[in-house]
Amino acid sequence: MKELIQSPVVFNEEQHTYTLGDKELSGVTSILKRLVFPDMYAAVSQAVLNKAAERGTRIHNLVQMWVMGILSNEDLAELQCFLDAISDALLITHASEYLVSDNESVASSIDLVCLDKDDNIILCDIKTTSVLHTEYLRWQLSIYAYLFERQNPGLKVHGLKAIHIRDGKCSIVDVARFTDELVESLLTAFRNGEESFVNPMNEVPDGINDLLKAYAENEESLSYISQVKNQYDERKKQLQEQIASVLQEKGLSKIETETAKVSIGKDSERPSFDLKAFKDSDIYKACPEQYDAFVKTTVTKGRITITLR
Repeated sequence: MKELIQSPVVFNEEQHTYTLGDKELSGVTSILKRLVFPDMYAAVSQAVLNKAAERGTRIHNLVQMWVMGILSNEDLAELQCFLDAISDALLITHASEYLVSDNESVASSIDLVCLDKDDNIILCDIKTTSVLHTEYLRWQLSIYAYLFERQNPGLKVHGLKAIHIRDGKCSIVDVARFTDELVESLLTAFRNGEESFVNPMNEVPDGINDLLKAYAENEESLSYISQVKNQYDERKKQLQEQIASVLQEKGLSKIETETAKVSIGKDSERPSFDLKAFKDSDIYKACPEQYDAFVKTTVTKGRITITLR
């Protein structure tokens, strides 16, 4: 991957401010807390928030020192779950605390810019909260991706991930990206000085609630039918095994009765093509274009996903 473009924005770590010349820019967190999630931590005491912030800052600093190669053995032990998770996910860190900005009103630092096994760019944000706030993460990382791609023309972000470190455990979770149009609408609201932001994705079209109610009722019926079907499928399997056992004891592979014809086929082997092994082979690496000539592309209709609450 080519070298990342460095923003002219200056970050003051002590005051946690972003400045461009004499102009102070806003961080993504401030925008989200003001316009999208104003009450996210309203029920949490300041003491708890301060303690969580201290823990989060320590983990972020440890990760940054690891990227720089200056961790002690004790620090490495504390970060071991993170190191294992990164390794298992086949992610390679390319940059840490990478500052991105529109050089106008918004700036923030991305915790980790990583590359996957195919050298695709993956942006990661580290969280140490008790649970992940997935909607917040979608906004945060989507804005990061939007700013990253505009700061680095020609580079495309292929994935967003949350790295959740808590109680000595680390998990890496995929985060779905919002469209650039949605991100632009939020940033425009911020630049215009608006006090709130109406997410167009949350607007409920007329009649949709009735349709969703009917969908839920249909799902409930299907669930019941599925349970009954599973019971009969299991009974069918048991009866087939019993019938086969009786015939095999008699040395029979085929019979006919007044009610049915029964035949037992011989075990067989069926060859299959191991695409992954082929792509890892020297044959493919020598002439990948020969494989491409036999690739057939078909259009798969986009599927709708409905999660009932």
